[in-house]
Amino acid sequence: MFRNFIVLVAIFAKFASCTRRIGGDIIGVGFDNRVNNINNIDNNVNNNNYNAKGTWLDEWGGMKSFAHELYHTTPITHTTPSSPTYSQRYFVNDTFFDPDNGTMFVYFGNEANVELYLNATGLMWENMEEFGAMLLFIEHRYYGLSKPYGDDMMDHLEWLNVEEALADYVMVVEDLKSEYGASPDTPVIGFGGSYGGMLATWGRMKYPNHFDGVIAGSAPVVTFEGMNPKVEPGDSYAEGLTYDVGEKGGVDGECEVNLRWAFEDLTLLEVDSEDIVEGLRLCEGGYNETTIGWDATNWVNEALSYMAMGNFPYPSSYILNGNGVLPAFPVRVACEYLEDDLTDDLEGWLEGLRGFAGVYYNYTGDKECFELEEPVNEESLIVNTLWNYQYCSQIFQIFGQSPSPTDMFWDAPWDGDAVAQNCLETYGAYPDRNHFADTYGSPDDWKSTVSNIFWSQGEYDPWRGGGVQEDLSDSLKGYVIKEAAHHLDLFFSNEEDTEEVKECRRMEMEEVRKWVEEKRGE
Repeated sequence: MFRNFIVLVAIFAKFASCTRRIGGDIIGVGFDNRVNNINNIDNNVNNNNYNAKGTWLDEWGGMKSFAHELYHTTPITHTTPSSPTYSQRYFVNDTFFDPDNGTMFVYFGNEANVELYLNATGLMWENMEEFGAMLLFIEHRYYGLSKPYGDDMMDHLEWLNVEEALADYVMVVEDLKSEYGASPDTPVIGFGGSYGGMLATWGRMKYPNHFDGVIAGSAPVVTFEGMNPKVEPGDSYAEGLTYDVGEKGGVDGECEVNLRWAFEDLTLLEVDSEDIVEGLRLCEGGYNETTIGWDATNWVNEALSYMAMGNFPYPSSYILNGNGVLPAFPVRVACEYLEDDLTDDLEGWLEGLRGFAGVYYNYTGDKECFELEEPVNEESLIVNTLWNYQYCSQIFQIFGQSPSPTDMFWDAPWDGDAVAQNCLETYGAYPDRNHFADTYGSPDDWKSTVSNIFWSQGEYDPWRGGGVQEDLSDSLKGYVIKEAAHHLDLFFSNEEDTEEVKECRRMEMEEVRKWVEEKRGE
């Protein structure tokens, strides 16, 4: 998901563990008027103005052109009645909403500017008329324009946590019900992808009286210590990347062999820096001579991570946040540069790695050289710090890896003690390591205590192994979409959609109908 939908890979120890960011980010802001006739949306979808690149054409200005941009006065903490407040941004479309007999579709904002999800979550837009639904996209505290303490926000991160964010969402929903004069029994259906899907899951568990059911796409909710069944060694993400570059990922040839030489064997650490500079065509000043081997290895790894999450069946700009387009099945395209076994040809292998990573980094096709150390703008730096703080203080996901037939990466088993200590030293935050297992339970608990959640996973999404992949009960559905990647099912319909993603959306909305009928007593 995303500075350009960034996976943030923050290396705590180059040979140990890392955190991977699952949410996405920065796009423009502005204020738009209410649109009274939503038929333009249908016309644009039907005319394919929501194009194969996965983003609305510039003249439409994104879906914010069809929504109110508003602000809610929200307590900085819900733990005390005397809390100071902040302005929390949200977007609303009420075109089809009937206060007496309508529904609310609520997007649980991720660690990003909420406009990204406003523009991308077509599943909500395309079904709002049938359900008479108000669409509500709520921005996550501390991200986008929703900044407690304003310019001093970074000095007050103690209120950046899941429970405060969920309480925000409940307050905005209930206040809007009151403002519109809606029935207290109005069905409220949650949607979220990635971290937003995790929030939707926990929102349904913590506030079942406020959220009647949720669709959670690509939500790695079983990646934590203390879960039952146990999730260690936690190498599902590494296994997911390995899956994508092999035969099961639709790749022919020796792509995995060549990447294993980079990752499992850490060959770049043994290559002369001059050869790396020439082979990867690095820009002058675009690398650190001392760490070039590790930096080059992680540079290739990061490109693979992005492309794996965006391994969609049609060209898409979602991973690039609208700033470019990746080809259909970008991992397959990238692997064409590593089709032959190049491990006995260093020059050819480095050239192949350059072509592989260039599918992501050189999506424009006009880069003459690459930089391993790209300059980071201030906004991106803030977002990275926020997410790393969330990881270190609470969202302490397990990331291990160990060479095996299903894992092509170097040996770095999960060491929670070492990562937690590094968190303390780096961010001044020591994680509550069993927080999510203790607070929300585990899949074995959910079978008898939770209802009305639909989890979807993409076969090619490296986060798949950290999510629920099969039904836990009649009302807890898990579904893996063949040849899909990161929450593709939440996107707008596309003429290149597979039958599998169409079927997933049909199943999701069938569950939504069931939840709405249950709430209404029908």
